[in-house]
Amino acid sequence: MDNYYKVSVVTTVFNGINFFDKAVPSILSQSFSDFEWIIVDDGSNDGTYEKLRELQKNDERIRVFSHGKMGRTKALNFAISKAKTNFIFQQDFDDISHKDRIKLQYDFMQKNKQCGLLGGYYELINEIRNEKFIRKPPLKNAEIKIAMAKYIPICHTISCFRKEAWEACGGYDEKYNDIIDLRFYISIINSGWEVSNIPENLGKHFVYSESNYIKANKYSVRQKHFRELNIKAIKDFNLSYFNYFFVLGRFFYHALPNKLKKLIRVGLNISKEEEVY
Repeated sequence: MDNYYKVSVVTTVFNGINFFDKAVPSILSQSFSDFEWIIVDDGSNDGTYEKLRELQKNDERIRVFSHGKMGRTKALNFAISKAKTNFIFQQDFDDISHKDRIKLQYDFMQKNKQCGLLGGYYELINEIRNEKFIRKPPLKNAEIKIAMAKYIPICHTISCFRKEAWEACGGYDEKYNDIIDLRFYISIINSGWEVSNIPENLGKHFVYSESNYIKANKYSVRQKHFRELNIKAIKDFNLSYFNYFFVLGRFFYHALPNKLKKLIRVGLNISKEEEVY
């Protein structure tokens, strides 16, 4: 494997012309600069591909690919297959990584050889609910596995993992384009790797109604798949039967007022959150 660079950042994008002020400057200004950036344009028709090609001309670390509309999961697997290093850093085009994100995660992965997947704290900006939080998911492998019965305890847009872990679990499941992160995480654990989060704010994740993900995946289908994966985590990791209570709650959670949802999240300690003012 060519190790000219130490890590590989991978991004897929569809019609991202309005988001070049998010991931692009945040990745290119990282304090850790020894990376390649693989960007797969997933069939954009708004000028995104052409603008990406201009970026590529100005920075030799950027590698742009386009093979028409593949779908999120296939495009992501394709991007990772092109990576020349063993350390893969996932980055959504419409999110932001803080300047030390790659350095902090790379240092952790270098010191913790058993860790196949790593996340961290992050700022969640939910424009639909008009909420802004620092989310602080659990840090250790055992706690993260328990959390998978309730929610997604590693934020995909700031996740990093070893390419060998991706290979060991068969990559992202291309039968699905929703909840691809949790499905992938469970597979990594089942293939024998540990997972962790670091107690550092690594970036910003934006939730908004016009995102391609929300428009492409019906809420009811997402919730169905979410419940199935929560149950899979309970079974695969031999978790307490008490966790089925949270799965049952998903049938009613969507119908609750946002303020009550927020109280439930905090009250049940689903994640530690600090509101940002």
